[in-house]
Amino acid sequence: MYFSRAMNDRVAARLALEMQLRDAVKAHQFVLHYQPRVDMISGEIVGAEALIRWEHPERGIVGPAEFIPVAEESGLIVQIGGWVIDRICAQQAAWIATNVPTVPIAANVSSVQLGHGIVATVQDALRRHSLDARCLHLELTESAVMHDVQEAARIMFELRKLGISLALDDFGTGYSSLAYLKRFPFSRVKIDRSFVTDITQNADDAAIASAIIAIAHRMGLKVVAEGIETEAQYEYLRTQRCDEMQGHYFSDAVAAEALESDLLSGRSIKSPAQAAQSAQTVLVVDDEAGIRSALTRLLRRDGYRILTAAGGPEALELLAVNPVQVIISDQLMPGMSGTEFFGKVKELYPQTMRIILSGYTELGVVIESVNRGAVFKFLTKPWDDDMLREQVRDAFLRYRPGSNF
Repeated sequence: MYFSRAMNDRVAARLALEMQLRDAVKAHQFVLHYQPRVDMISGEIVGAEALIRWEHPERGIVGPAEFIPVAEESGLIVQIGGWVIDRICAQQAAWIATNVPTVPIAANVSSVQLGHGIVATVQDALRRHSLDARCLHLELTESAVMHDVQEAARIMFELRKLGISLALDDFGTGYSSLAYLKRFPFSRVKIDRSFVTDITQNADDAAIASAIIAIAHRMGLKVVAEGIETEAQYEYLRTQRCDEMQGHYFSDAVAAEALESDLLSGRSIKSPAQAAQSAQTVLVVDDEAGIRSALTRLLRRDGYRILTAAGGPEALELLAVNPVQVIISDQLMPGMSGTEFFGKVKELYPQTMRIILSGYTELGVVIESVNRGAVFKFLTKPWDDDMLREQVRDAFLRYRPGSNF
């Protein structure tokens, strides 16, 4: 059998990493950081996820993606995972003793841990630190629970009897069998970040996330969105009734001291969209600043709240953050035409009333879009001020939340 130098180097590096990892376990070279979990209605911290870091004596902080696979292959994950659970319980007990407001903290559990005494590990840690089981949550990936479905279900029901809340992590990226999902005693489902990244621009990702939320709610589960980095992502998922979130938009994983500070101060997210719910809002989309200004001046005379965007991508971000009833868009815009923009809006925000401004040369494309239901009305340029105001008033009269005109 032929082995290249590169293959030999990889094997050697893998063995060296395993040896260093064994030393790290003995020398207690690990530390936990905590990423807050936030309620998307109140904006308050309602939990956190513990994420392990390796404080390597030569390389500094090493992330879990580099060493956890080796830990699982070598079996060291059992010891490391046990340390994580114990450390969470110790930290919670310390906060309780000093009157710091506490929230449940979750540990990640691999398939290897699941089959090596996880119930006893949890019981021992809770007993050792005189801690209520509600202070500790566990998160499992689809691959962990699907490895041996019957045995995983048995273990998980034992954990639930202890009072441990369980979450299914990275939902949608693995086996995703709803038939299996209903067999497990999960309390939460976590939408993988891959469906969140482009959720305000990609109708397919939005549809998948919305479906997960709806299905989970029908099954009595809460939904957590991972990897939320922008206000637009947060507001879109909030309007889709997602329950909780994690991500850079609120906080990266931080040291225990930083989380303690957030808990003591009552830090939370204040949603600007909630304050604007009752306003009649028009979004004006045009790549020409003069047109945007002219339409803004005209429509403000009728008391509307006016938002403006220079193109489709910017408008989609605004729609994710703000409740909008009526949209007026130019047809000819660089990068994304008005009909292309409204095609996305129809999928993401079907209840909006969509009016397009078009020159005579684009009428064929616009009429096709009207026939597909993406456009409510179209007006030709240059427009008549009184007619435009009348069409906008009519659009508001016809607007029905949750409807698709």
